[in-house]
Amino acid sequence: MASRLRHPAPRAYVSIVNGNAKATTRALGNSTRLRLLNIEEWDHAQAAREQEVLEDGNPAGLTRKGFAKDVAPRFIAKKFHLLNKQAKADAMPKTPKARPFTPKKPTAEATPKKPKAEAEPAPPITRWANARVTVPGAAAEHSFSAVFLRDICSCPRCVHQSTRQKLFVTADIPTQIEAVDVQSDAQSVKIRWSNDVPGYDGDHVTEIPLATLSNYVTKGNDLPSHDTTPRVLWDADMYQQRTQDFTYEAYMEDDTILLKALRQLESHGLLFVTDVPADEKSVKRLSKRIGPLKTTFYGKTWDVRSVPQAKNVAYTSQNLGFHMDLMYMKQPPHLQLLHCIRSSSAGGASLFTDSFKAAVDLRKNDIEAFEGLGKIKVDYHYDHKTDYYYQSRSVIELKRLGLKDAVISEYGRQAHISVSFNPRDSSVSPIDVIDAVSWSPPFQAPFRLESGVKDVGTSYGGDYYLSRKVDHWHDAARKFNELIHRPEAIYERLMKPGECVIFDNRRVLHARKAFEVGDMGKERWLRGAYIDKDPFMSKLKILNERYGAAVEEVELKEKQEQDAYFEMQREA
Repeated sequence: MASRLRHPAPRAYVSIVNGNAKATTRALGNSTRLRLLNIEEWDHAQAAREQEVLEDGNPAGLTRKGFAKDVAPRFIAKKFHLLNKQAKADAMPKTPKARPFTPKKPTAEATPKKPKAEAEPAPPITRWANARVTVPGAAAEHSFSAVFLRDICSCPRCVHQSTRQKLFVTADIPTQIEAVDVQSDAQSVKIRWSNDVPGYDGDHVTEIPLATLSNYVTKGNDLPSHDTTPRVLWDADMYQQRTQDFTYEAYMEDDTILLKALRQLESHGLLFVTDVPADEKSVKRLSKRIGPLKTTFYGKTWDVRSVPQAKNVAYTSQNLGFHMDLMYMKQPPHLQLLHCIRSSSAGGASLFTDSFKAAVDLRKNDIEAFEGLGKIKVDYHYDHKTDYYYQSRSVIELKRLGLKDAVISEYGRQAHISVSFNPRDSSVSPIDVIDAVSWSPPFQAPFRLESGVKDVGTSYGGDYYLSRKVDHWHDAARKFNELIHRPEAIYERLMKPGECVIFDNRRVLHARKAFEVGDMGKERWLRGAYIDKDPFMSKLKILNERYGAAVEEVELKEKQEQDAYFEMQREA
């Protein structure tokens, strides 16, 4: 029999409206393609239609695109007919079939019926009072729940001014609370309440900055933004031209220099500190300038040097490919520090590449591959005699998109009715939605199907679905792997004693060339440490509030000087 025709599965979006299945299609390029909520159901239809075509000798000479157009209308029509039928059946009570009338036989004495108990009155409908507040820049007033506005009150009676902890319980706000007096000016809105929280009298006034309410209108929250420093995609040349090293003394003593270093970590994910004292405690001191060290089964700090019977390939003199550390943990470290204390004379250069740039380039070149790495989860494990860790995560992890609450759904056979980030949406920059990358080939576990997958009563078994999953991921992973290994994308540096690299472990992939072990006392010796994301973001936020304006002014001036220099170089 001829080989199976291969083509991308169509795309279908389904929503249930008033008990009816509603299908929508979207034009992509010159043809309309549909995404099925359950991709395996498409495979069933594909196999059935394919069998018909092959048995008939494919008289129409269907191509891949033509085959998709031939199958899609048949399958979609049948699929949504069944969905609509099922939705109506679930939404409407079934009417019993009429039966012929049969008179009841008379009884000697009718059994008196029990009197019905009086129906209890329906509970009163809780009125959701609203304070109407005009938000600057908006076309109209926006209505906020009184409970919501009362809950975000941050006056000294509601939030302790020293500890910044809340002094009342949200559940204690009465449902009948009302805004009885609303006064606003150009800066804030002041509200007096009726039926306030027990213990708060009529003198209590809630004052809310209009900027806070504006944030709730535009993005659905007023959480402090950590994205004050835009992320910059880079290759080797750009990193060398647009970043800088920091001396140990300046990093340790000057908070404005520390802020510049942290902003470079946030924008590029990579920096080097020079002139670091050659002792074992230096990496700990460098780490504590940012926050507490992350403790793992390696300890708070650890050494990287060749040892016999190594538990980790990093502890050998072999070549070490691009990877990220501890992907098998629930919360991998955000930052990694490696302080070079001693170095062998031959080989051992460190390599770094920007995985975010590879992901963005993959989206430009092959959206299907980008989607695949965002959907399909990979299992990572650390399997040793004394420790075992296991975690599943997709290679490209995406952020939730604010009010849309959008994220690529999990790859699997179950239907996922959710709004998904559309990589084809040009209104959203890919770098703004990429949260992290997970890539650690040395610790990748065997593939498996997601738990909870049940047989759907077809001839296709788990081997078929598992094979499809692996092939789909493998095709996308090969393309991603090629991008991270482009020579122009790799920044290479032979670290010298007294240098410490700090990098974003969820963005920057690191590798090492093989090295030759020298004489005793001359081996390559690095001492490392990890830091979680929360301490890093906390320090970045606090320093930005104190010195951000001044540092941004300096950075802008430096950028202008760099631009002028490179412009002169191009003209020359």
